[in-house]
Amino acid sequence: MRKVIVQQFVSLDGVVQGPGTPDEDREGGFEGGGWTAKHAGGLLSETFFAWTADDDALLLGRKTYDIFYAYWPTTGDHPVNKRLEAMDKYVASRSVKSAEWVNTTVLDGEVASAVKELKKGSGGPIWVSGSGNLTHTLMRHGLVDEYRLLFFPVVVGSGKRLFVDGAIPADFDLTSSRTVGSVIIATYERCD
Repeated sequence: MRKVIVQQFVSLDGVVQGPGTPDEDREGGFEGGGWTAKHAGGLLSETFFAWTADDDALLLGRKTYDIFYAYWPTTGDHPVNKRLEAMDKYVASRSVKSAEWVNTTVLDGEVASAVKELKKGSGGPIWVSGSGNLTHTLMRHGLVDEYRLLFFPVVVGSGKRLFVDGAIPADFDLTSSRTVGSVIIATYERCD
């Protein structure tokens, strides 16, 4: 069975909203975007390639899909773009019915059921990057097998949190950790 791996950039106070750029996600009046830039450097590309070495798939919520699709295809031969274009991509959305990015499928029906079916398929892990609302849905249905979290040394103060009420209680083991500069990278695998 395929694993669902949630990869998130997390501030010390648990915020996951708008890590990449100041205007990435202004939902709810959020003004703290772009908080990873000072600390990221080459860390993000390096980590992405190390983590997606298998025949992986990418699962995104509609907002994160829009952000990724607006940026990565414009980078041409960038190695991350090449890797993303080669991956199967799935979009969880109630409003979008088709997607233009190569190798992208919009999930049909209720997302938890669709992800359960994806997990039964063959291939490598199913990655969830960003996509806070989607991640919360997966948590509520006990579908997250592993977290790969990058903790950044910032306190954002407000914004969307990774862990919110409604997640099914579960135990996880810390299976790896390392630091790159001031960033802690930790992998937690479900053990129950």
